[in-house]
Amino acid sequence: MRIGLIGYGNMGRQIEQLAPQRQHTVVRIFTREHPLWAASDLSQIDVLIDFSRAEAVLRNIETAASAKINLVEGTTGWYHALDEVAQIVRSAKIGLIYAPNFSLGVQLFFRIVEHAGWLFNHFPEYDLFVHEIHHAQKADSPSGTALRLGDILLRTVERKSEVLTERAASKRAPSQLHISSTRVGSVPGTHIVGFDSAADTIELTHTARSRAGFAWGALIAAEWIKDKHGLFTMDDLFNDIVHTSQRRQ
Repeated sequence: MRIGLIGYGNMGRQIEQLAPQRQHTVVRIFTREHPLWAASDLSQIDVLIDFSRAEAVLRNIETAASAKINLVEGTTGWYHALDEVAQIVRSAKIGLIYAPNFSLGVQLFFRIVEHAGWLFNHFPEYDLFVHEIHHAQKADSPSGTALRLGDILLRTVERKSEVLTERAASKRAPSQLHISSTRVGSVPGTHIVGFDSAADTIELTHTARSRAGFAWGALIAAEWIKDKHGLFTMDDLFNDIVHTSQRRQ
């Protein structure tokens, strides 16, 4: 498969390094200085993988749609435009898969947290929190993954109805779920979901050792989306993998 990379930061470089191990080739790299929409010929690209900037996402998707190229969208911070993106994808009849985190380990973590939330919903003695740690150069805070964890907990724990992502400047309401962040050094990403009572604390933690897990997931997503039409998330890919495995058993 011939891949076009949008963005050549740490994630882009990791994808370029790992692609040959899955028999793929990065044939084009687009950067801020050489953007996708300025390219005259994209015909040699099978799938685009975008890890760029939130403000560039919509234009990247429009360009991919015009060229009829399917897209893996790993950039966050653009989800307010999801309805517009869905319309672009439908009109162009391309495929797009997006996620705040393409790590398969994180996808498993989401499902573990979902089940834990359902369990703790029955025990009001436990309060909840989410904390994430990332490298000092990460632009957004909280991370998209932390916000997704918050959404999962709001959906499964009835006593929580809103997230608090800013510093708690006053007493926190019982209905609020506090999502906090730390930016330090070169941490690839750590996410902690905690359930705290007067008697004990239970913590679920996902710790990324490197960006390789995110890159592998993005490459798998590119393979999966290559011949599909429509707007998808990693939930669709993950469920497809699980159901396919179950059918083979």
